[in-house]
Amino acid sequence: MQPVLFSLLVLLAAGPQLQAAAASSDPTARLEAAARSNDVAAAQQAIQDGADVNAQGGGGQTPIMAATLSGSTDIVRFLLDEHSSRVDTSIGEKDGYTPMHGAGFQGRADIARLLIAAGLNPSDRHRDGFTPIHRACWGRQQRHTDTVRVLLEDGKVDVNELANGNTPLDSALGSGNEATVALIRSKGGRTAGDIAMDREL
Repeated sequence: MQPVLFSLLVLLAAGPQLQAAAASSDPTARLEAAARSNDVAAAQQAIQDGADVNAQGGGGQTPIMAATLSGSTDIVRFLLDEHSSRVDTSIGEKDGYTPMHGAGFQGRADIARLLIAAGLNPSDRHRDGFTPIHRACWGRQQRHTDTVRVLLEDGKVDVNELANGNTPLDSALGSGNEATVALIRSKGGRTAGDIAMDREL
């Protein structure tokens, strides 16, 4: 799936909607609002009031997915540290994308590191064929480069992982992010074409 389509993942609540959810009598709605606004105190209160930590709200996103896409690092840390036995990080949003994919696509390096430390697979392959590192390579900003660096840190991600005929380097070249291209090349990353040529020799 191309980045423009994957961006439909990101349900950015308008200010008034977020304020209404935060003031709701429904603790699960308040937890979702807290996840999007990185408000740990509000999230803690919502959970104490009975919020479902795995409820799928807007876009089918669980609180940890909403927090990941919104860049709410404190909320992700809070959910993983204090509610790890209850939070199900394998639940995808409406199109099946999990927090690890969200961290890659949105370029959330700190969150990617937290998710990996919690045991999530940084090489998780979505049914569309792509992995988190390919999604991070689509991004054009420094935060995407930082996320690629995190994904490659522990050695679990193959820098030449193929997805729909593309390596991470192919994806980075396509995005035009020169910093990501340089990083991947420094780690031994190659294009699918170069790898195929070597196999023919």
